[in-house]
Amino acid sequence: MKIFKLIFVGLLSSLLISTPSYSNNKELFTGVLGVMIGSAIANSGNSTEANSNNQIKSNKPSISSAERADNKRVQENLNYFGFNTGNPDGVFGRKTTEAVYRFQGCLNRPMTGGLDNFEKQFLEQSTFKAQMNGNQTLKFVAQSPNGYCGLLQKYFLDLTAPEPAVQPATTDVATTTTNNTALQVASSTTNVISVDNSVNVNIIAADVQAKFDRLSGELVLLQQIEAHIKEKSDQSGGKKKLKAITERLAILRSLIVEIEVKVDQEYGTPVRPTNGNLGITAVKASEVFPRVPYYIPGTSEEGELWIKPYVSDGGVLSYDFNFTTRQSEFEKIQDKIVFVTENLTSLEQGMVKINGWSDTAQEKGVRKRYEKVAVCFPDTQCQEKIEGNSSTEIVFLIYEDGSTAASIRRNKGRFAKGYNLSVESGLLLAAYASYMNELGSKEFFAATATDAELDDMFN
Repeated sequence: MKIFKLIFVGLLSSLLISTPSYSNNKELFTGVLGVMIGSAIANSGNSTEANSNNQIKSNKPSISSAERADNKRVQENLNYFGFNTGNPDGVFGRKTTEAVYRFQGCLNRPMTGGLDNFEKQFLEQSTFKAQMNGNQTLKFVAQSPNGYCGLLQKYFLDLTAPEPAVQPATTDVATTTTNNTALQVASSTTNVISVDNSVNVNIIAADVQAKFDRLSGELVLLQQIEAHIKEKSDQSGGKKKLKAITERLAILRSLIVEIEVKVDQEYGTPVRPTNGNLGITAVKASEVFPRVPYYIPGTSEEGELWIKPYVSDGGVLSYDFNFTTRQSEFEKIQDKIVFVTENLTSLEQGMVKINGWSDTAQEKGVRKRYEKVAVCFPDTQCQEKIEGNSSTEIVFLIYEDGSTAASIRRNKGRFAKGYNLSVESGLLLAAYASYMNELGSKEFFAATATDAELDDMFN
């Protein structure tokens, strides 16, 4: 191409020189020739630059789609904590390397610019934990002088902190006191023992530890119920019940993180659960379970639902469906309904049905006061509300503003009292009833199985 242009310039030059009308116009000849030569030089330069770019591009290393996706996730996680990598594209460039430097500096780790396996896994888990805790994460970041870096430092401290030292017995310390050993008693909430003027053991307040233990127990048990419902996810309302459990788990985790942050700020030490293995009886499990809230319409009264399994004097597996309250100074259980296994199943089915009706009401925009009984038991007592008859109804409610609710209505003759709860709480109650039904049934069978039944089991 370059040779062709030179030949073309030569021919044009000879043509112009041999033609009088053009040869006399030197300025025109010179201008045309200059433009053509300049164009040739420019095109030659562009061609060289393009060839150079193509050569550089061909030498750029390629990465697999899996590695690119993994890198993109790392970039997204770094961006979440404020270490800006730019637009996550899965390619580690200068901005990503600088972000890694800042991340490692935040944790006081060697600043290599590349993440090792521990740092990558820690970053991934920290992002999940922070996102799961929602508003509690934002609250902590807002209060922390180091912002998101402070949150990472807390997570890192929780992960790497050594197990708390065991508090020596007070009597031993009192009898072996030396010039370098002192026993200090702080406030009623915190006891600090100083040994050899170098080791401080902080004892977390008993009420804080008790609350943390209770929430940790509830979390573990709710995770067991989640696994139980997942096994039965093909049943009616299985996915909706799982959603209700997931939401409750998120709330519990937020409460636990709130205590962890508070303890870390006040005591400078991580808090750990002290309760033992949750391989416990059905009765104990019912006490640990995070109870479902209810309210009595038209009043300020509210409380929690508690299903307690037991064996009646007649040898029948039964469940006390308790309505508890904290507002009473003497009687914590305000009302009680005795259920059998079939009743728990009816309760579960009724709450799932109400959830479906609620979805329909919301879709249709119904704004009229309305109620409909989803389930009533026992059947023989549901026909007439007269003296001598008692029944339990699971009722669906719509209010004038379009909101919906569930109600557990206790009928005693012509007297009726309703305990209302949200539709979402109704689904959680359905999952609770299903789990307690299975747990109680297994325990009852284990204690009452005959040799013949066991023979069939191990046939």
